[in-house]
Amino acid sequence: MSPRSVRFTLLAALLALTAACGEKAVTPSLDLVTTSCAGTPPLEGVTHLRFRVSGPGLDTPRERVSTVRWTPGDVPAVPQGSARVLEVRAYAGAQDRGGQLRSLGRTAPFDVAEGQAPSVRVFLRRLGEFAPVNQAANPDTCAVPLETRVAHTATLLADGRVLIAGGYAPGRDGARPVSGTTEVFDPVAGTFSPGPDVGARAFHTASLLPKGTVLLTGGAETLDLLSLQRTARVVDVVAGEASTLEPKVARYQHAAAVDAEGRVLLVGGRSADGQVVATLEGFHPGRGSFFAVPTPLPRADAVATGTRDGRTLLVAGGANATGLQARVQGFVFDQTTFSPASSSGAELKVPRVGASVAMLGLTEEVPRPLVMGGVDPLNGARAVSASEFLEGVALASTGPALFPRSHACAVSLTDGRVVLLGGQGDDFGTPRATAWAELILPVKDGRPIVLGLPLMPQPRTGLSCTALPDGSVLVVGGVDDSMGEPRAPIEALVLMPPPRD
Repeated sequence: MSPRSVRFTLLAALLALTAACGEKAVTPSLDLVTTSCAGTPPLEGVTHLRFRVSGPGLDTPRERVSTVRWTPGDVPAVPQGSARVLEVRAYAGAQDRGGQLRSLGRTAPFDVAEGQAPSVRVFLRRLGEFAPVNQAANPDTCAVPLETRVAHTATLLADGRVLIAGGYAPGRDGARPVSGTTEVFDPVAGTFSPGPDVGARAFHTASLLPKGTVLLTGGAETLDLLSLQRTARVVDVVAGEASTLEPKVARYQHAAAVDAEGRVLLVGGRSADGQVVATLEGFHPGRGSFFAVPTPLPRADAVATGTRDGRTLLVAGGANATGLQARVQGFVFDQTTFSPASSSGAELKVPRVGASVAMLGLTEEVPRPLVMGGVDPLNGARAVSASEFLEGVALASTGPALFPRSHACAVSLTDGRVVLLGGQGDDFGTPRATAWAELILPVKDGRPIVLGLPLMPQPRTGLSCTALPDGSVLVVGGVDDSMGEPRAPIEALVLMPPPRD
């Protein structure tokens, strides 16, 4: 068969009884996108497809295998229920004869009501490759973000879309204009569209609130002559609106974390004069207002995250006027404000600034926050390769060794793994953007496994990475200063990591 991609649309919607337990099932209308706008075509070298349906209550996935010339009858019927996933795997050679998995695509979880055949779309993507985003309506056309962005935020919304906000655009003349715009990525359509303005801000934080809105806080309003953004915005993408609030403290390069009830803790950062901010601040989504946190904690370039139950928020790493801070500080909400969880916290084995943090592991693997990379100013400002698990407030334990870098983008996948991308490595003592990509796998009762992924097409620091509902990772923005002169890639990329099984 020619390697040219083929696209079929299934329009049949058939009611059937499953042989396993007699429950009603339907065959979905599937739009399988097998064309790419650049890179390796998903069907190149592929001979067979495996269609697989999984979800809660299905002890055994429903599977069917076909050649690449598949027909509507090759797609398994989907039992009614919630959070169903239809996955398509593409092999070079028959799977039962040692065929190699080459491409993969999934739907976001979808619900099936009795007698109703859902319409779903799957983008088939080359496994482990960074491919430009393509449009569903014109799959051979790449979808490009509306702006070049560095030090922006990207937030996954409840409906699977991604809100991309703020950041700056590096110019060859050294100028760094800061953006006050947002844009929304729709993974089903493969498109970027304008969102509401939010005031110029870069190096800010974005926090997803319980009702699906996003809190944007702080950031720098200008960088060439530094001034700070004094407002916060609550962005409602569905309504296309952004309401304005004013926090008690203006800050940038700070950290934020959200607890199980959706309350936000803002930590540290820097003021306009470069001083480390000691004042903590909270945001209550039910009241729609900020509240004071009396405990001072001066930290710049720290990370903040929650424990697996979301009840305790942890702050790790960073520095203040006295130097690096190794102590991990925990906070819990006491019905009025955030208070210290313990008078004495864990100590990082390697104090650091500019680290990344993400949750590694599923329930059976005991998920824990993993602090990765950073810079150790006490060791010649060298990038750190060590990672550490935060075992609650009381203990930090050694994690796997990684490529040494700081300010990398870390994201947790829905299957418990973590992807770590880009950041700044050491180039003979000078921090430079890297193209490194790593996949970290949790192991129950064992040491995590680190797999090297293919390099990104271009080094990037200041990028965002977002885990999409289909299991892929969206990469947007960043700057490449690896050759001395800053270059800002405009194209957005999608990475489909290899499956766990």
